[in-house]
Amino acid sequence: MSLTSALGVAASGMTTSSRWAETVSNNIANAGNAGFARRDLSVTTDPSGTPRASVITRAVDSSLDAMYRGEVARTATQDAIATGLSPYTTLLGDSESTTTVLTRLTDFQNALDLLAVAPADSAQQRTTVTAAQDLAATLNRAGDALSDTAGDTAAAITGDVAAINASLSRLLAMNDRISGGIEGEARLALDDQIGSELDALAELTDFTLRSDTKGRMELFTTGGTQLLSGSSAEVLQFDAATGTLLAGEVDITPGRSGARGIADGALAGKIALHSDILPEMQAQLDQVAGALIDAMATADPSLAAGETGLFTDAGAALGDDIAPGLASRIAINDAVLPEAGGAHWRIRDGIGATEPGAPGDNSLARAFGDALSAATSFDESAGLGARSSLPDYVATLIASQNTTRVRAESSAAELAAGAVAVQSSRMAFSGVNIDDELQQLISIQQSYAANAKVLTVATEMIDTLLASA
Repeated sequence: MSLTSALGVAASGMTTSSRWAETVSNNIANAGNAGFARRDLSVTTDPSGTPRASVITRAVDSSLDAMYRGEVARTATQDAIATGLSPYTTLLGDSESTTTVLTRLTDFQNALDLLAVAPADSAQQRTTVTAAQDLAATLNRAGDALSDTAGDTAAAITGDVAAINASLSRLLAMNDRISGGIEGEARLALDDQIGSELDALAELTDFTLRSDTKGRMELFTTGGTQLLSGSSAEVLQFDAATGTLLAGEVDITPGRSGARGIADGALAGKIALHSDILPEMQAQLDQVAGALIDAMATADPSLAAGETGLFTDAGAALGDDIAPGLASRIAINDAVLPEAGGAHWRIRDGIGATEPGAPGDNSLARAFGDALSAATSFDESAGLGARSSLPDYVATLIASQNTTRVRAESSAAELAAGAVAVQSSRMAFSGVNIDDELQQLISIQQSYAANAKVLTVATEMIDTLLASA
């Protein structure tokens, strides 16, 4: 090798070492940045043995990225359901709670049993009416909580749709920057931003990702509907009345037959809550209220057909079809409330009675108690069976609705563990290991020193040759 070649190789080696040191320093400086992917310097050697710094690349694994985002989306689906149901099911109570619809129903049954033993006792009449009021009030609170949950869920869906649209808009702007020919570290930094944006988007909705011929992102729903192209983004809209999610004019509603839609993510979980889970829970709760109104009216011989019984639908008789929200509207008939012009003795003698009956007559109290214990028909479409006693139906309702939340919580926890495992592998591949980077700095120092030594020796040799000429 000539002295000139040696000088060239050494100079190139020092330049390469300098770029390598810059890359490693950048990695160390961003070790705590979650959105940063480790930079790797590619070094090539030409035929003369001269090292050249080729390109700096990001250490990423697209398969691990896709797996992580999929796990995140599935976790977010279940978490959205569990979180959305938590306030309602907390108020609803469980088998260990003392103020549930079931415990209030039991209190009412016990009060009727005592009234049957002492029908002339005015204090027991008042206690029985109070127990009925407490039962209605507990149903009202459960119904209102369910209604509030539905309202909160609808608002959360609106927020998620807006967040997804904003994310797609930001990604579209990043595509524009890619189209502009951004290169070097600026492009690597942009890719970091894109990765962070896609990670955040995965919590809201699942998607598939690919690149076009210009390197721009293209996003699709798992059903195949395009959300983002290289130069345009679809706008998502949600119609709360029909439960329809649209991307532009395409139906992407999760779970809907024929829709090329999304499947997972917080948005999918909230739409399932809004369109399926909460309406079914509402129907079940309304079935309880409807059965209670009907049972008390049917058991009361003082009433003519169509007249209101002990329990009412906001003061009216129960219609043929139960309008949603009956649990929130169920109320005690004013006929048994002295403060509303009624009298407690009607709990003994009948809601339609115009004057007190025999003090020792306990037939109505027994009839009320038997009606509550007897097998009752329910709408099977509500999902809890077609025939059961009212207490058994209420117990099944409480267990079923709590199980829905618990199952979602358990699924979210299991899926989150999977996401953590994938993220660990992902970070092991693309994250910055300080120990590894420091070891590289030692190698860089050695390489730089070796090249500097070559330069020094070559310079001395040239000086010697010139001095002897």
